Amino acid sequence: MPPIISAQGLSKKYGSAPLFTDISFTVSESERIGLIGPNGSGKSTLLAILHARVTPDNGTVAIRKRATVSCVAQISEFAPGETVRSVIDGALERMALPEAEHLSRLAEALGRAGFTNFDTPTAALSGGWRKRLAICEGLVQESDILLLDEPTNHLDLAGIEWLEGILQNAAFACVVISHDRYFLENVATEVVELNHLYENGFLRVQGNYSKFLKAKEEYLYAQGKRQEALTNRVHTEIEWLRRGAKARTRKSKARIDKAQGMIQELAGLNARTRTPAARIDFSATNRQTKRLLEVDGIAAHSRLIVIR
Repeated sequence: MPPIISAQGLSKKYGSAPLFTDISFTVSESERIGLIGPNGSGKSTLLAILHARVTPDNGTVAIRKRATVSCVAQISEFAPGETVRSVIDGALERMALPEAEHLSRLAEALGRAGFTNFDTPTAALSGGWRKRLAICEGLVQESDILLLDEPTNHLDLAGIEWLEGILQNAAFACVVISHDRYFLENVATEVVELNHLYENGFLRVQGNYSKFLKAKEEYLYAQGKRQEALTNRVHTEIEWLRRGAKARTRKSKARIDKAQGMIQELAGLNARTRTPAARIDFSATNRQTKRLLEVDGIAAHSRLIVIR
C-alpha cells in the first residue's frame, strides 16, 4: 500500500533565512513519528505544509486518494461563544457523520477525555482542558493521519497519560512535535530531527527516542571523523596546489578537480557544524532593576544568611 503522505523536495524560507531545504519523507500506515529540532528549524511550518495550510517555496506534498488529515495546533483557539459540545458537533459535521450518530459519538469522545459538563463555554476552560478539547476535536474526525503540535503543553500528568494511551493504541498514523522526551519515548515509533547539522537537513531513525539519541551520536561521531580526515587531506592538496601544480596533464587535472571537490565538501561540513556565537550584551544600561535578593556575611562556616 502506498504511503498516506509523500513529501518531496520541500523547501521553505521566511525572509532571507531558509528554515529547511529539499526535505523529502513519507508517512505510512500506523507510523507514530516524533518530529523534533532546535527552535526555528521549521517544525511547525512543516506540519502546516503537510496540512495544506502553508505552501512550500519548492516541492510537493501528495496525499493518498481518499485519505484524510487532521491537525491539532500548538495554541488551542475556539470561536467566541463556542461550548465543549458545539466544538465536537462541528467536527462531526465536517466529517459528514449522520446526525443520528452525533450524540453517541460526542458522548464517547468527551467522556473518555474526562469532560462531564458538555455545555461548558470554551472560554471558561483552563489551558489544560482547552488542550484536551482540541485533541478530542482532532480525534473524533477519525482521520488517517493526525498531526499534533506540542500536544502536551498545558496538560497535567493525567492528561499526558490519557494522550499516550490513545496514541499507543491508535489505528491511525500521527506526526507529533514535542520537546517532552519522556512522551516521545513512550509514543514514537520513529523520530525525525530537522537540523542543519545533517547533510540532508534531517535525520530519521526508526525506534523510540532512546534509539534516536544513540543513532544521532553515531552519526555525529562519523561526521566528525570524516571532517577531521577531510581537513587533513585538503591541507595536503592545498600544499600541492601552492607548489604550482601543472594542469596540462590529464592526471594533474583530475587531481585538481578532486581537490576542489574535497574543498567544497569540507566547506559544507564546516558550515553545518559551526556553532553560532552567542550574542549576549552585558553592557550597562540606565534601567534601575529592582533588587530581589541580597546576602551579607557569607563564609564557609556561616549558618546565618541575612536576606533583604
